[in-house]
Amino acid sequence: MRRRLLRLCAVLILVAGAAACSDSDHTEPRREPTVMPKPFAAEVTAVPAGFREVLCPDLRGDGTGLTVRLVVPIATTGMQQSDGSCSFGRGFVRGVGVQIAPRQTLAEQRAEELEPFEDTGGDDSVSDITYRTGVPGLDGQRAEELGVEVYNDGLPFWSVSIQAAGVELSWSVPADKPRRLADFDTVRRSVAVVQGTRTLCPSWGRPGRSELTFSPPKDIGSVEREGDRCVLYVDGAPTVLEHGIVDPSPSSLERLAARLRRDPEVSQVRRERDAGMIDGESADRLTWVVTRTKETESYEPAGTWRLEVLQSAHARVQWGGTPAWWRSHRSTYDELVASVRRD
Repeated sequence: MRRRLLRLCAVLILVAGAAACSDSDHTEPRREPTVMPKPFAAEVTAVPAGFREVLCPDLRGDGTGLTVRLVVPIATTGMQQSDGSCSFGRGFVRGVGVQIAPRQTLAEQRAEELEPFEDTGGDDSVSDITYRTGVPGLDGQRAEELGVEVYNDGLPFWSVSIQAAGVELSWSVPADKPRRLADFDTVRRSVAVVQGTRTLCPSWGRPGRSELTFSPPKDIGSVEREGDRCVLYVDGAPTVLEHGIVDPSPSSLERLAARLRRDPEVSQVRRERDAGMIDGESADRLTWVVTRTKETESYEPAGTWRLEVLQSAHARVQWGGTPAWWRSHRSTYDELVASVRRD
């Protein structure tokens, strides 16, 4: 898949996964941002009926240090955030995508990544490419607009993107469904850029449930949905034990401890009452050690990892790492805990 199709796939929230949207050998040449964004207010700040507020932080270590605030339809069932992009969607091909400080204009994307493959047939074929300038944009600026139909391995979809003020905003729907451009305009008018990097959990489903905001650490690769939790994956981690979790609706800590004590790979399970605070609430700490003497059937490596949970009445924050990681990066977890706020 080419860069443009990969970017479009990121818009879609592939809850069930799709091989057509993966390319492990893909690398993209380094480019400078087309426009460096700066904070600006939304055209419309209220959250309209049928939508919910979400946040898209720039997770790049050398990124902008900014977060995009916007609304998405409440039918949203998934979320993925990585680098400087986020996607919020429903099913395979219906969603909203955000790119902070994109490194190509939409005109460049059209010329380099779409037009060479227009009506070529096969899985990579695209059609009905449209491009306009001067359309309603962001921060009072006019925008580029790029639309395209994508075959996508038999799962055709239509996508439109606008780019202005250092932000690219995309909207995609299955090719045989109504395009609902009025909803896309509602999303566009809700976009604001704010200082700092914060995200919201959960960023899916109907609003009104328990929600948390937090600042993801810079050394993570992505934030993804797992059930009703937000999971923070570390770039290059050799095992799923090396990740973080922010959970706005935690289950019983006693039940977790009991389950851990039955695991033959787990030792040193320890619970400490009132050992910390999360957003002003007293929290208990649970720690344990996982030791593997050989690689597992799922290719999880041998080794030793220490995991820690801090849990209050309304939030759970978890992290796992090697003993060496805890010695040198303890502050990463502490800063994550300190950033959690209950909304």
